[in-house]
Amino acid sequence: MKNVTRTAGYSLLLGLALGLSGCAAHSTDQSAADDTPDVALANTYWKLTELADGPVADTQDDQREAHFVLHEDDQRVAGATGCNQLMGNYSQDDTHIAFEQLATTMMACPETAGAERAYLNALNQVERWEVNGKTLTLTNDDSETLARFQAVHLY
Repeated sequence: MKNVTRTAGYSLLLGLALGLSGCAAHSTDQSAADDTPDVALANTYWKLTELADGPVADTQDDQREAHFVLHEDDQRVAGATGCNQLMGNYSQDDTHIAFEQLATTMMACPETAGAERAYLNALNQVERWEVNGKTLTLTNDDSETLARFQAVHLY
């Protein structure tokens, strides 16, 4: 009787160990997938980090950070180009986005004029969007990257 009890005990321990190791592997895989959930496209502060020709330089003390926020309720976009304020409308579905009636203030910023033009040109050529974690990528119809943004948490 002792051997039967001992064998049953070992079987029970082995079963528990295997069951727990399976749960641990599953929960590790699940937590890795949950580490970087996709940030919402709308109502997020998107900081410009890259244009098609490369990384965007950090702003100087007297410049506004290039960014935008898509205000979902009224389909408005607001932000900055690195110098001027940016405003306009947008329309969007699951994969496509279009910026419409974009306008900027008219401050003269000669040191950032080229980057500002490139940013505005990118927004005018955008066809598609994709959020992967905290990164937003805007592409044209040929799937060429026009701009990348990083979600910034303000509070």
